[in-house]
Amino acid sequence: MKKEPRYYQSYHIHLLNGEVIETSEAYDLPVEKGLVGRFGKADDNEIFEIGDAISGFSYIPKRSILFISTGDVKEGWC
Repeated sequence: MKKEPRYYQSYHIHLLNGEVIETSEAYDLPVEKGLVGRFGKADDNEIFEIGDAISGFSYIPKRSILFISTGDVKEGWC
């Protein structure tokens, strides 16, 4: 079975303390289901879980996020 390429949008989450956390999600994920859509609808007390089972998770309260910027679109395989 041939593997199909997938594309991922990377994001940089800029925190109030100056830290920047990089994450990514499927490029074809609808905006309202992705990080930016969830961030826009979240209240200040919502906690965002960022990461994966291999590299681990970070739990970030929305009130600690200064802004989110987009990065590159990268190709991966599944």
